[in-house]
Amino acid sequence: IIVGIDVGTSKVCTLIARIENGNNIRILGVGIEPAKGLRKGTVTDINAASESIARSVEKAERTSGYEITGAIVNLAGTQVSSTISKGAVGISGRVIDQEDVYRALDSAQAIAVPHNREIIHVIQRGFNIDGQEDISQPVGMHGYRLEVEAHIITSAASTMENLRQCVSMAGIDVTQFVLNPLASSEAILSETEREMGVAVIDLGAGTTGLAIYVKGDVFHANVLPIGGNHITSDIAQG
Repeated sequence: IIVGIDVGTSKVCTLIARIENGNNIRILGVGIEPAKGLRKGTVTDINAASESIARSVEKAERTSGYEITGAIVNLAGTQVSSTISKGAVGISGRVIDQEDVYRALDSAQAIAVPHNREIIHVIQRGFNIDGQEDISQPVGMHGYRLEVEAHIITSAASTMENLRQCVSMAGIDVTQFVLNPLASSEAILSETEREMGVAVIDLGAGTTGLAIYVKGDVFHANVLPIGGNHITSDIAQG
């Protein structure tokens, strides 16, 4: 059983699902509630936002018959930045295994992150074995030196902590944060589209998420402080 909570500017949506036969996902419960205490994807009133989340969770629990204790929560705030980092590890001429990939990614994370920022995602963008570039899957190959180019996405620590507190006040533990445009990409993109190169634009009420894929990997991700509310407001005033 997995639970996702999408905390947006205009609504909070909670989904409860069960993974069946490996990759198939069956939706068991849905709870949608108008959002309060949020502006441009960030929390402006902790109590109001927490109440909206709690009501959304309650609806999902009622429709599914399950009690929620933890959830994956989206991050739609605009204080997001990304950087490219490289990491390398020695292999000693043996076959590369998954543990070596994890070690290389850990090495890529060894960058100076300001105290007011927190790493959300570390996404591999390609591997290099002994100078041979553009390797997408190094596991099972022989080599002496494994290098990885990683896309590191960070967010303002205060934004994440405020959202974490709102969810906690609703009685839910945050198991993981996921950047909004990357979640959208996982839901809608096929492997072919990622390989060909594609941009995903998630137009929300207060923010617009952007994810660009090149050769199957995330090339750039960002959240802009512009959304559908701005269009509605312009039309209303015009």
